[in-house]
Formats: sequence, structure tokens, C-alpha cells
Amino acid sequence: MKLRWTYALIAVFVGAIASLAQTSTQFTSVATGARLSHARSFTANEPHIQSETLGILYANSAFAHGYRHGYEQGFHVGDLDIHMGRNARIAMKSSESGHASREYQLSFGNRQLFHEGYAAGFHTGYADAISGVEFRATERAKAAIAGLTDILPNTRRAHFDEGFAAGYKSAQSQHAPVAHINVEYVEHYCRQTVTNLYSLEYCSGFGRGYLLGISGTSPDHSSMATSQGAGR
Repeated sequence: MKLRWTYALIAVFVGAIASLAQTSTQFTSVATGARLSHARSFTANEPHIQSETLGILYANSAFAHGYRHGYEQGFHVGDLDIHMGRNARIAMKSSESGHASREYQLSFGNRQLFHEGYAAGFHTGYADAISGVEFRATERAKAAIAGLTDILPNTRRAHFDEGFAAGYKSAQSQHAPVAHINVEYVEHYCRQTVTNLYSLEYCSGFGRGYLLGISGTSPDHSSMATSQGAGR
């Protein structure tokens, strides 16, 4: 039931973004007492959470965190394939997908979303390497972190993470808009669609996931390759 609702939202949302005028609203942050230092207390050996720049994002979203791990591995594999003269591939090998399980830690959050993010990141990182594009995982993530300053409590973080994953998947739709899109704009229209108790957290994640999904995409190409999506 939850899965059907998520995909229904994605379909409605892409249509709303495409048809309505691009007007931005002020981002409303969710204030909490937990900060990045708290996340570091249980992920002391995790460099992505330790990041001063992007640690807040990865602490709040297992999908975004998995995406970063996957991007790094995909970029490495793509670079290796180039140097070994191998043909480009279109999917991860089973041995490569196993990296997600080995790299996942319980403190990262939702295991399934971490794995989905990993698969999406691997595909993007591999495509960047094969295309001769410089490593840009950090650049892509920066598009999604604007205005995010707090680590949410567990329940709120779970809704943020679900929204982030749904936003990313929405951005993989064939006609997903790219031009003149920002986090506040996407979040605003999400809040008009989602009205439950945790809509603020969900939509905050949705907007950021959407921005990550379209990062690096030219306005002349309104969607990234559909195979790049993190489908279930």
C-alpha cells in the first residue's frame, strides 16, 4: 500500500512541477537538539558522516549515504574498465552489489534505502567514469544539502529518508523537469500534496532527493537515463 502511494505521489508530483510556475518559497528547517557531533558519536569510523560539508545529509538519509558509497565504487569500477579496455556494462555484477551489504552499518538507518541508494550511485558513478567526467559525488550532493542544518530524531529522520528516496526516483522519470528547479520549489509543491503528520520532514527529503536526481543534468535533456533510476 505504501509503495503504491509513493509511486502515485511521484506521478502527480512530476506533473505538478512541469505545469506550475517556478516560484520559490523560503525553506523551513526542522529544529532539533541533535547536531553532527551526535552522529559522529556512533559512526566514528565513517568518513562520510565525519564530513564537515555533507555529514548532515548522510546522517539524515541512508539513501543519500548509500548513493555516495555506490558512486565511489561505481566510479572506481568504471575507471578500471577503461584502463583494462573492457566494454562498458549496463548493470552491477552480483559481486559488486555485495559491497553495499558489507559497507552498511545499522547506525546508517534503513538498510533497504541504503541499498537502493547504493545501486543508484553506482550507476551514476560508473557512467561518469566511462564518460570521462571528473569525480563529482561531492558536487552532486551539495545540490541537496542547502538549508539542512540539523540531524533529525529517528522517526522524523525515517520520513525524511523515505521522501529523499522518492524524490530521487521522481527525478528519474522520463519528463522530469530540470530547468529552474530548486529545493524550495519542489518542497513547496510536495507539501501541497502530502498532508500527514510528518509531511514537513518527508517533503524536505523529497526536494533534496529530487535535486540530487537531476544534478549534472542539462536542461536540454529533461531526464537522466531511465536505467539510472533506483527502482525497487
